[in-house]
Amino acid sequence: MKSTKSQIQANLRSILENTLEEARREYLLAKESRDSDTKSSAGDKFETGREMMQREMDKLSALVDNTLNSIAKLDRIADLPASTIISEGSLVETDHDTYYISIGYGKLEAVYAISIESPLGIELKGKKVGDRVEMRGRIITIKSIL
Repeated sequence: MKSTKSQIQANLRSILENTLEEARREYLLAKESRDSDTKSSAGDKFETGREMMQREMDKLSALVDNTLNSIAKLDRIADLPASTIISEGSLVETDHDTYYISIGYGKLEAVYAISIESPLGIELKGKKVGDRVEMRGRIITIKSIL
């Protein structure tokens, strides 16, 4: 495998930390914009602007919460012992792709970070080297598990 589990873990955590930092910065900017908006004679326009900023703040707040949860999950997974069967924290090489069973993130370099709750994660869970799973009409053979 091209990357080690710890390298993938560190890279994914770094991406999440950057996302968290950016979301917090954007939240503060939206809050500042909302709070600095002064009421004018066009009251409805003022209220609409404040409501739009509040919605943006709510969206960013949810992103912060989700990112913090993902970081916590990654940290918990990092401490799990290696196993010969696929579970959270496994780095799985198949005849098609390599998957890090952790959080649902998507493609990360040459590895896909997927959740154990994803359709493929559910299929892979509990399997061992040599087992096969079918996903969307494609047979996937497990070559190695780290």
